[in-house]
Parts: sequence; C-alpha cells; structure tokens
Amino acid sequence: MDKVRIDVSRAHFWDITAVSSLDKVVLKFRREGTEVEVVGLNKASATMVDKFAVHDKDGAEDMLMGH
Repeated sequence: MDKVRIDVSRAHFWDITAVSSLDKVVLKFRREGTEVEVVGLNKASATMVDKFAVHDKDGAEDMLMGH
C-alpha cells in the first residue's frame, strides 16, 4: 500500500474552499488505495478542517462523488 503525507505546516486554511480542496485531494488518493496523512495544521486551520472537512467522516466518498 502506498502512503502520502500532506504537509500543510506552511499553509493557512482561510475558508471552506480550501477545506474542500483538501477533501478532494485526500479522497482521490484514498480511492486509488493510497493511505493519506495530513500533518502540520495550525490551530485555526485545524478548527476549520474539523468543522467543515468530510474526508475524515463516514461516507465521505459519497458526499463528494463527482467532484
């Protein structure tokens, strides 16, 4: 199994669009059988991701199907 680490330690998630982009990337890798780890979220970005991201929720692939 392949593994990918996405390091966002130099990024700041300002809005839901950024969170949605992260979701799409993570889910694309997962659909291809790749294990994904997101690291380096600062506190504010982690709050945004916790609140709005779907990649870490049950049924996430169905939520973004077709995107």
